[in-house]
Amino acid sequence: LNSYEITATANPAAGGTINGAGTYNHGETVMLTATAATGYTFTNWTKNGTVVSSNPTYSFTVTEAVSLVANFTLNSYEISATANPSAGGTITGAGTYNHGETATLTATAATGYTFTNWTKNGTVVSTNTTYSFVVEGAGNYVANFSLNSYEITATANPAAGGTINGAGTYNHGETATLTATAATGYTFTNWTKNGTVVSSNPSYSFTVTEAVSLVANFTLNSYEITATANPAAGGTITGAGTYNHGETATLTATAATGYTFTNWTKNGTVVSSNPSYSFTVTEAVSLVANFTLNSYEITATANPAAGGTITGDGTYNHGETVTLTAAAATGYTFVNWTKNGTVVSTSATFSFEVTGPASFVANFSLNSYVITATANPSAFGTVSGGGTYNHFESCTLTATPANNYVFINWTRNGVEVSNSPTYTFTVTEAGDYVANFSPGYVEIVAYASQADFGTVEGGGSYLVGTICTLTAIPYDGFIFSKWAKGTQVVSTDAVYSFEVTEEGTYRALFERKPYYITAEANPAEGGTITGTGGTFYNNTTCQLIATPNEGYNFLNWTKDGAVVSTNYIYEFAVTGSAHFVANFEFVNPQPETVEITAEADPAAGGTVTGAGTYEIGETVTMSAVANTDYRFVNWTVGGEVVTDAASFSFIATEDVHLVAHFISTVGVNDVEELPISVYPNPTVDKLFVESPLHIRQCEVYSITGQCLLQYKECGQMFEVQLPGLPAGSYLLRLTSDDHVEVREFIKR
Repeated sequence: LNSYEITATANPAAGGTINGAGTYNHGETVMLTATAATGYTFTNWTKNGTVVSSNPTYSFTVTEAVSLVANFTLNSYEISATANPSAGGTITGAGTYNHGETATLTATAATGYTFTNWTKNGTVVSTNTTYSFVVEGAGNYVANFSLNSYEITATANPAAGGTINGAGTYNHGETATLTATAATGYTFTNWTKNGTVVSSNPSYSFTVTEAVSLVANFTLNSYEITATANPAAGGTITGAGTYNHGETATLTATAATGYTFTNWTKNGTVVSSNPSYSFTVTEAVSLVANFTLNSYEITATANPAAGGTITGDGTYNHGETVTLTAAAATGYTFVNWTKNGTVVSTSATFSFEVTGPASFVANFSLNSYVITATANPSAFGTVSGGGTYNHFESCTLTATPANNYVFINWTRNGVEVSNSPTYTFTVTEAGDYVANFSPGYVEIVAYASQADFGTVEGGGSYLVGTICTLTAIPYDGFIFSKWAKGTQVVSTDAVYSFEVTEEGTYRALFERKPYYITAEANPAEGGTITGTGGTFYNNTTCQLIATPNEGYNFLNWTKDGAVVSTNYIYEFAVTGSAHFVANFEFVNPQPETVEITAEADPAAGGTVTGAGTYEIGETVTMSAVANTDYRFVNWTVGGEVVTDAASFSFIATEDVHLVAHFISTVGVNDVEELPISVYPNPTVDKLFVESPLHIRQCEVYSITGQCLLQYKECGQMFEVQLPGLPAGSYLLRLTSDDHVEVREFIKR
């Protein structure tokens, strides 16, 4: 039986694979199967170029050797691409590609757009503008574009020159409008971009095509400050001129000779009474320095005041002529005029030109006379007081009798002028005076130094040479101490006798009789006693205090076994020495408790724990927890700070009310603390603040949260005055546009 070779090939060879070829016997059935490779499609079977089947599976009866060809066609696909949005850009590379070819799509963004990515069926396949891939099937690709947005920034130059509105983020092609508003004291100049002027209008509009940084330029205003003197001859002025807004102008008025600065006026209104006037310039100002022609007080006094009278003194203008006249009083003679101790004239009438206040003295000399005094007879006594006296001076003549003699009177030219041993008169002329004496008695005075301690006997008139006996008699509760004459002790006997040689005064001194009060506790451990120390005297008050120890109660006071009081404080009048007993009884002690209370200040600031009832000696632990937007400051009792720790412990000994102080932190950013300098710290009278940000408000708080001082629009460098604040700790709260900073400082 014949057998035949059946061959089959693929066209092209890569187009697919064939099964079924081989050697077959005559009459057998052959089944050839063509399987297309990936990217190819089966077309037909040909034999010698003639199509014999279009079915991938071809069956036939073998009658001869056959060579067959399985024909395949390479697949081609449509690759499409679109822009999203359509105005976002243009695309190249779309079209028909054979399987396995490399397609390259390129996206070119239109002006104002930026390429984002390539997507296929909503899935990102590439973020490159050029996207290459091997074609394995048809596909629709989208090039996605995003409309550009730009940051438009604007700053003020200088920063304090004004504020700007309108800066921000804008899409490509939008219109941005920036508005510059000048601050007080500044004028808008222009808008610049990279140093080039782009507009001189405060409101500047433009189409956005790129990110732009603009500067709004402002010019600080300047004003003319003028000043004149009134009257023109009154003085000179310095400091006038041109000043910038906000600068401090200091005008100084210097009075001419003979004038005094009065005040500064503006449009007729007084603005300062200080020759140096400083103010902050906010406008053009015309000021007037007013001067007053000096007037001086010319005073003149008499020396001595009774020496004479003066005319011509008073108030005079600078340059006027003054005439002073001195008239001597009776008994005086004019000497000279002096100024500050220097003689300026010896004439009673004195004229001069006024150049300043002056005080003159008219000096007068008082007339003097000789006064003589003698004793009659000279052996009976002595006299004193004679000499030279000024007119109207008081003369005192004194007659002192010798032992056993008495004074009679004073006579002048045989006429009695006084019967007193001491004779005082006003001297108006010279005179001779005689003190007359004769023999007589002397007076012995005796008295008790303490009238309520005792009495004395024996005083009276005694002839010189006789014996005087003095007796001291003490009252009950007192004893005699001594007799004294002046500061000298003359006897310690209650009965004192002596020979009279002169008059004298004698004092009897007495003393209180001392008593002693003692006391004891029964039992000794029952308590303590106070009030027994020292010496007590008759009818003085003694106070005994019995204080029971822990575990004991006071019962009563006893004396010689008899109860004298049931009050723990026993007061009585002392009439003699005595011993007392404070009786105590033992009791079962009960523990004592105290109340610990607490509050938050302010109430919204936080919560406190630990308050309650505690036994004395128990440990109390207090805790303060700040609420959101608050910060714990310290604990106080009765307004006094006890600790700045949020949690602390102490031993309960008495009722206590505690206050936990909190301070609001609203506005404080959760960022690293700004580099703000506050110095000196501690300070005495003021603080210096340096900040990288403009400080809109500065406040000083007490440590308990009370606002004490407030300043507005402080700037970046400024002083904080601390008038009248007592020494202690304080909080400084600094607020900028978007920050709040708190610093603690100490005032000494």
